[in-house]
Amino acid sequence: MKIKLFSSLALLTFFSTFNVFADEQAAKQWLERMVEAVNTLDYQGTFIYLHGNQLEAMRIVHAVSDGKQRERLTSLNGAPREVIRDQSSVTCVMPESQQISVDKRPLSRKYLAQLPEDLQQLDDHYLFRRLGKGRVAGRHARVVAIIPKDGLRYGYRFFVDEQSGLPLKSDLMNEKGKAVEQTMFTHIEVGVAEIGEIHTDLSDDQKMRIGPETVRTNTAQPLEESAWEFRNLPEGFSLSMRNQLPDPGSEGTIEQYVLSDGLASLSVFVESAGRGEALNGVSRLGSINAWGGELEGYQVTLVGEVPEVTLLSIVNAMQLKQ
Repeated sequence: MKIKLFSSLALLTFFSTFNVFADEQAAKQWLERMVEAVNTLDYQGTFIYLHGNQLEAMRIVHAVSDGKQRERLTSLNGAPREVIRDQSSVTCVMPESQQISVDKRPLSRKYLAQLPEDLQQLDDHYLFRRLGKGRVAGRHARVVAIIPKDGLRYGYRFFVDEQSGLPLKSDLMNEKGKAVEQTMFTHIEVGVAEIGEIHTDLSDDQKMRIGPETVRTNTAQPLEESAWEFRNLPEGFSLSMRNQLPDPGSEGTIEQYVLSDGLASLSVFVESAGRGEALNGVSRLGSINAWGGELEGYQVTLVGEVPEVTLLSIVNAMQLKQ
């Protein structure tokens, strides 16, 4: 009798483990398809972006030519603004302020999906689950979740288009399981992408008001030598980038450190202390948490879509090299 009971429990455990593994693999397959679709398909559409108490309507056009991506974002409410992103730069046009800014940095997938191509690197700190089916923008979708294993990072919920694999809706979930940032298409066309050149859409009046003197180029330079080191970081996080940025308020520079666990990321900014008003303590705006204060005689500011406890842990991990 005991042998039969043991066998039944072992069999039940085996099938339960197998079902969890199968569900996780199926969820990853949908996410991998989504990452490929975001990177390789032509598409255009309108989506709403909810963060904090702000609701924005945006139009996006994404085109791929010879393996190179180009993307155009246009605001549909509030102050007119437009962003064109490609493999090497981000160009912002703000007609009302008569400015064009150009940042030499690669295209980011912030508005759709920011997953790494290799999802296996997330296994130590995230679970992958299927949550059924849904419908967004008149299209059928599969709902997939990325669930953190601890309280040090946020989770995601994606509504993946069954036909194209594109993310029709995405929710960023905080440590309490509440959606703190949402993106959702209201209309989308796949296989169509008409971007055009940025200046062709400016009116003659705007072209006259936007001259060469209003163009700013903000170029981050790699920081070769750093006076700071990060010890005993929160589990899974590591330093992924360090840059030197021009300080718009002086002739000096600002050091930027980017830390990531492969999905969640945050930036650390270090500058001279005692200049103007600076953030002191913790602040939150929607999905963004920030911490500011003086550390070792410098003004340090941390900003990212991570829980407050993660920011404070990283502050405690910062030390000046001896």
